[in-house]
Amino acid sequence: MRPARGGTAGGSTAGASTAGASTAGGSAAGKGAAGEGAAGEGAVGAAPGAGGDAPALGTRRRVGRFGVVAVMNAAVDVGVTTGLVLLRPAPGPRELAVLSGIGVVAALVHSYAWNSRWTFGDRAADSPSARRAQRLRFAAQGGVNVAVGALVVWSASLGLDRTAVLGPEVSDALAKLLSMATASTVSYLLMRHLVFRGRRTAPVP
Repeated sequence: MRPARGGTAGGSTAGASTAGASTAGGSAAGKGAAGEGAAGEGAVGAAPGAGGDAPALGTRRRVGRFGVVAVMNAAVDVGVTTGLVLLRPAPGPRELAVLSGIGVVAALVHSYAWNSRWTFGDRAADSPSARRAQRLRFAAQGGVNVAVGALVVWSASLGLDRTAVLGPEVSDALAKLLSMATASTVSYLLMRHLVFRGRRTAPVP
């Protein structure tokens, strides 16, 4: 009878040990699976673009895109200004500055449509109020652009006319080109640091 009791007790102990090992193993497996799940969630969270932010452009790519848009802006600007000059032949420096300003305004509308979606798309405003503020800053930038362009084209045209070396058509064209180059440089700096100053992420290589 005593050996039987001992055997029964030993079997119970062994069974308890086995059950404990199974429980411990299951708990460890559960923790391991939970850890893997957490790691998987972390990996998904770290995936590019998972947060909804577009990757930021590098300086070279941004300047390249701005250059492409600037060429298209120049075509709009020159096309509108030339058309107005043809309607009002041989304008004086002041008239040319006004006509040039109209061309700049047309180019600015084109510029916002492209730069807000392409050149500075990674900094685009993502709420109605932020978009309104961004448009207001762009309009202010546009006012500075028009003023700078008109001032440069007026002063350059006046200076070239006084030299009397070039014909009026050539002088006006050179004044307009100088105006566009100056205004484009100012425009990029204002867009880069003032208008589109929103969210930034890691730059695209």
